Amino acid sequence: MRAGRYTEALATIAAHDTARLSHDDGGELLILKASAMVGLRDPEAEQTLVEARARAFSSGSPALECEIEYISAFLAWTQGRLDDALNGVDRVLEVSENWPGWVQRPPEGPFFSPSYWRARAYDLRGLTEALCEDYVAQAQSLAKGFEEFDRAQVVDLRVEAAMLANLAVLARDLEEPDLCNYVSDRAQRIAWNDHTALFEYEVYRALAWGRARMGDHLAAFRFFRRSADCAPSLALRVTSVVDRSFLARELGELVTATEDLEYAARLTKSIDWETCSGPERAALFTLAHRIAPCDPKEARRLYDRYLALKSPVSPLEMPASGNRRHRANECAAHAAVLVAEGHRERAISLLRESFQIWSEVGYVWRAATVAVDLAELTGETRFFEVAAREAAKQPHSWLARRVGALAARQPTAVGSSPQG
Repeated sequence: MRAGRYTEALATIAAHDTARLSHDDGGELLILKASAMVGLRDPEAEQTLVEARARAFSSGSPALECEIEYISAFLAWTQGRLDDALNGVDRVLEVSENWPGWVQRPPEGPFFSPSYWRARAYDLRGLTEALCEDYVAQAQSLAKGFEEFDRAQVVDLRVEAAMLANLAVLARDLEEPDLCNYVSDRAQRIAWNDHTALFEYEVYRALAWGRARMGDHLAAFRFFRRSADCAPSLALRVTSVVDRSFLARELGELVTATEDLEYAARLTKSIDWETCSGPERAALFTLAHRIAPCDPKEARRLYDRYLALKSPVSPLEMPASGNRRHRANECAAHAAVLVAEGHRERAISLLRESFQIWSEVGYVWRAATVAVDLAELTGETRFFEVAAREAAKQPHSWLARRVGALAARQPTAVGSSPQG
């Protein structure tokens, strides 16, 4: 099922007669069957969960009870029934291991412990909060999830890595100074492998940007290199190399920046973009964004190639590809291409949209990174002040350098009237 081969999983499960199995094993098998059906969007998944719930209760296992409640909540989440999903999360968290009706078992199993399923439930709550754009609440839910993980006897490495990737993305930009350190410390304790490479890439890319925000450039470059090295696809490696190029350029390392951009551009020529996932396709507009000032025609080709991709992405990618943070990144990239082509007014409009999105979802730092571009293009005081205020909090950051350079080039920016 991890590989998405749900039909094969169902065929394997069908070879077993659940009626002949114990309540424990029968309940677990029905849960696995329901999980595979959820992956296939089978409308009968709910009925299978009803059967699994009956077996789970008969088993007398709090762990199995937690598991079935979690799968039920996850099914509701995939169907967009967010209130039902949150109610399911609450049911997982309400399962008491001290209820006298439970059958006494050894601490180690046969199932993942209730603490493990509570951790998964907090992660699901966080994903629901993310869909509602409450990213601070998501970070808090994930922190509670890791507390439960630390109490569990056995954990699923892949699940822990995925949760840490979710937290790392938040640590990158939210104004929680201890969050980056927490993610970094936890990442060092994970035994990364080929099955967790995607999450390792996401964690270290996010940590690189977080360190860059704080002005710790040596760590940022180190983490960008690690994310590029462990990227499970060429497309994702392109994104990390482009990120590294951007930071090098902002710090005045123009030779390194140019070499990285040229390397990223070469990599794109050997990628079959039609087969790429949504996050992988984002490498096209990321490269277009950064290459635009020096090669507008290539930037336009890359951005148009991104827009031309029509093959569908997985339904489970939709929360990532469909949220407004993704749109804000698209707007900024498109704006950079338009500026390079001389279409200033349209570029300003897109940057305003990007700035508004970041502001509305509470990403103050990201809003400031767009504001500095708007200040340069429009000369508007309010954008300069937003960028300067955030830069003052991180005086060693690349943004502080940009703000200082802009103030030196456009000393009349403060106090100017709106344009564009």
